[in-house]
Amino acid sequence: MSLSTITLQNVYDAIVVFGDIEPALNASGYSMQPLLTIATDVMNEICAQNFPQKWNEFNLPLFWTNQLQQDYAIPGLTNLSSLERGICIDINNPNGGQKPWGYVECGRAQSQSTAASLSPYFRNPLFTVNWLPNSLLYYGTWGAANTGTASLGNNPQANQTFTFPLDGASNNSITQIRDANGNYLVLTTYGTTGSSAPSLPANSIPGTTVGDGTCVWTVVDPQGQGFRINPVPGPQTQIWQMQLVGQMIPPKFTSFSQTLAPLTDEYEPNFRAGCIAQAYRYSPDAKVRAKFKDEWELWKESLAQLLKRQDKERDEFRFVPAKRIGGARRNGWYGPANPMNYPTL
Repeated sequence: MSLSTITLQNVYDAIVVFGDIEPALNASGYSMQPLLTIATDVMNEICAQNFPQKWNEFNLPLFWTNQLQQDYAIPGLTNLSSLERGICIDINNPNGGQKPWGYVECGRAQSQSTAASLSPYFRNPLFTVNWLPNSLLYYGTWGAANTGTASLGNNPQANQTFTFPLDGASNNSITQIRDANGNYLVLTTYGTTGSSAPSLPANSIPGTTVGDGTCVWTVVDPQGQGFRINPVPGPQTQIWQMQLVGQMIPPKFTSFSQTLAPLTDEYEPNFRAGCIAQAYRYSPDAKVRAKFKDEWELWKESLAQLLKRQDKERDEFRFVPAKRIGGARRNGWYGPANPMNYPTL
């Protein structure tokens, strides 16, 4: 169900009555342009504010960590603009609803790495994560040797069994590969691979599947989104379920029947005011068009006031020291790359 009951037609009806705006909206008779462009520009500006909008948040698809794998392409994910926050859960822990969990810190970028490190891993946050276009993630090569490859080893082989993450810890190889024709494939049905590498025609449509023994691989969009985590889970470690929250890409308006979703009805006056300011830009009258700069800046100032109105809730911050009061480094923590014990310096 749409989060908004107000359509772009409703916005048009409200602002076309302004005498100096009407010529811009009806420059070539009744037309959906330029209001479609105006509405798209206004929505982009609202979503561009540093204060993240709750109405534009969404829960990202769940994914599970895999041993020695740092990058995770997500089939069907194409509407992520930025990451906000997240947690990870030791999902296979038998303690029912009391499963151990940790913070996930979201950032812009981090380098590819392996599960081995010379520095200790800190418990909080348990993982750091950033998103990348699927084309910039790393992939395995089915049947390739485990040396000298982009995946840093761990490539799928013939007649190899993949265990579904929720069935417990496993010795799975990397669960995403690039086939001989350049398609990016993600394992979506777990089972036992066949005797030859799966392959599809070049530039196959995202969502296309290909069988591989009892396994199934699915094509992901090269410009879709996936994730890079750190630290990289070590061999045969516990499975962590990643539960992340992000901001959606602002919608593009294509018709007057389209609602303002994900913008809720509460903020329609702010959206309408932005459309009024932006409409001056398209006026055929130079004197009216000259009003745009001042009106647009005034509207952006009103956005700042809007953000202040929303910013009344306290953020939760948490600090965990790396060392004890006496100076000794904390010990006894389990981490994704160190399932047996936390390293001590």
